[in-house]
Amino acid sequence: MGPTFRVYNGGVNLVFGVNGLADFKNVLSSMRMPVIVTGRRSAVESGALAEVTKILEESGVSYVVYDRVTPNPTLQQAEELAEYYRSEGCREFIAIGGGSAIDLAKSARALVAGGGSIREYFYGMRQVPKEKPLLFVVNTTHGTGSEVDRFAVLTDEGEVEKRGFPAGYPDYGVDDPRYTLTLPLNQSVYTSIDALSHAIEAATSRVSSPYTELLSVEASRRVFEYLPRVVGSPRDLEARYWLLYASMLGGVAIDHSLTHLGHGLEHLLSAYNPKLPHGAGLALVHAKLIEYIYKARPETTWRILSLLDPGLRPRSEDAPRAASAFRGFLERVGFGEGLGDYGFTPGEVERLFKAIASRKSMRRYLELAPFEVTEDLLSEIAAGLPY
Repeated sequence: MGPTFRVYNGGVNLVFGVNGLADFKNVLSSMRMPVIVTGRRSAVESGALAEVTKILEESGVSYVVYDRVTPNPTLQQAEELAEYYRSEGCREFIAIGGGSAIDLAKSARALVAGGGSIREYFYGMRQVPKEKPLLFVVNTTHGTGSEVDRFAVLTDEGEVEKRGFPAGYPDYGVDDPRYTLTLPLNQSVYTSIDALSHAIEAATSRVSSPYTELLSVEASRRVFEYLPRVVGSPRDLEARYWLLYASMLGGVAIDHSLTHLGHGLEHLLSAYNPKLPHGAGLALVHAKLIEYIYKARPETTWRILSLLDPGLRPRSEDAPRAASAFRGFLERVGFGEGLGDYGFTPGEVERLFKAIASRKSMRRYLELAPFEVTEDLLSEIAAGLPY
């Protein structure tokens, strides 16, 4: 087990490690009227909700609970949470959960602070104010890194569009691996693949740097080493610690170097079918996309994937072997899904992928990719995905 320590990134002050919440008792006890933003299960089952409310109640702090967070939260839900916050006279936000809870709280906080509609922030027509209500987050998954970055991901159901926008950093955060012990096995795999995808894309985006490459290689190493351990022993706290560490590093990496085509394509899929878990969609997209990334950035991607296959060379011609190593890892951790399991057909996926080129708001995913994205390439990727 590693130590408990502090991380500072952007505007967030985060404690990482077992019993990290205790370091912020004074922050929670000084709140005036927080709304706790959660889903139906994870905050309760993990024990995080009970530990937070115990501190609040012992300190005499009144609070309300908004427990209607769902996977792939929408613009409408952000509007609803902001209205709930106002109607209950709340003064702070506490998000307990994974990326969905944290992103929804980030979004509603931006709306409360700046007024207008959430669509204006989502599409960049209005900037999020610097002054915002306090946001305290308790992360319960090892995937999104949303506890340390400035982005929130929402879905516009009307436009069938899902993407991230800069909603602002949390003020305080807790990454305690104890809260991840109750993650279902499939969610443990999905969220870890999300963290791995963050590492791969941040390291290979057009704005990557030696710093984000360093973070990404270390994050990937931890996922490759410890996800198989969690699959074999879900209550392995040490393994959960290092997967959570990998997720946190991935969050810092994308905060600096962003994601690119993999996330853009996955957002198209899960906006169309919200039942597709984000991490599952990323695993399926990267099963083919990783070959193109390796061809374009062989030295950087080699530093990550040679951890799986030491025989790889940092050469473009090794791209098929690198993709095979990535798919082999997915098999080793029990990921055997296909897009057909979620009702997708190759023709439908090709149509969705080509839509990314016509959407101005999603153009950055193409521009940040380390290669030119053409319609023919999008067709090739769509045809080569697992169905």
